[in-house]
Amino acid sequence: MRGALLRLRIGRASLRAEAVEHASVTWAGEASYQELGELADAIARLAAEAPHVSRGLVVTLERPPVQLRTLTELPPVKAKHLITLVAQQAGRFFRKNGQPLVTDAAWVGKGPTRVAHAAAVEEALVEAIAAGARAAGLWLDTIAPADDVGSLTLLPKSERESRERAARRRTRRLTVVTCVVWLAAGALFLGRLIWERRNVERDLAALAKPLSAVLEARRELRDAETTLNAITAAERERGRSLAVLSAVTGALPDSSVLTSFAWSGDGSGVLVGAARHATDVVARLDRLGSLAGVRLGGPAVREPIAGREWERFTVLFGGEGGRGRRDGS
Repeated sequence: MRGALLRLRIGRASLRAEAVEHASVTWAGEASYQELGELADAIARLAAEAPHVSRGLVVTLERPPVQLRTLTELPPVKAKHLITLVAQQAGRFFRKNGQPLVTDAAWVGKGPTRVAHAAAVEEALVEAIAAGARAAGLWLDTIAPADDVGSLTLLPKSERESRERAARRRTRRLTVVTCVVWLAAGALFLGRLIWERRNVERDLAALAKPLSAVLEARRELRDAETTLNAITAAERERGRSLAVLSAVTGALPDSSVLTSFAWSGDGSGVLVGAARHATDVVARLDRLGSLAGVRLGGPAVREPIAGREWERFTVLFGGEGGRGRRDGS
């Protein structure tokens, strides 16, 4: 806050005001009062006379009206419980003169030598000071005993309650602001997530057609490869079939007729025909070496052909007994 800080030092019937700016006293004034009602007016008047005074007010109380005590043999309670203990037993430690008191206390020292410093003042006096500060438009920073090195504060109950309410309001406002910030952050995150998702969906839609074309091309390549493999395998099998057929026909004796030839890729097959001697056909085919397991598939049947006796035979070779496709007749 700009301007000088106003300091008040209040005694039993007088008060002195100083305007302090940058640790230097820039103005001073005095006033007297007889009743507490006059004290509030005197504070307002001095605040109006001080030049360039900010909204801050610091008040120190002389002895009297403040009472100071050093208390010993108190139970070792916590600091906040010490304040409550002194307030509840104010009549034991201070003179009340039939008036309610505002008290404060703090521990000084450590261990067995620790004592409590306590202060008390009539509540009506500090209420009059608070009323004078409000009338002058000043923020009452603190009311403390003069020349006290501790941290005793003698703010009236109404002022403390007002500050507690203000603190609760600030806490609520801070909570609301925090919730709003988190909600805004969540909304921004959700919006960014939706925006990114839409971008991804748009990119995927743009890549759908090229991707479909690539996949179709891959399928066509696989189909073409399968077709080429099938053609190659067929050509290879055809070459083997022709080689086997050529070897078989070359091995048969001249006086023989081949009526049926069945051969499969696993090397098995069946030959059906007629010859002068069926055993001669089996022997020749066995000597060929390219057919395995050559054997007669049954007894040879004699029958006359063109005036001569021929033996009709069925020759098996390979392990499967001749199951396969027919390649010739």
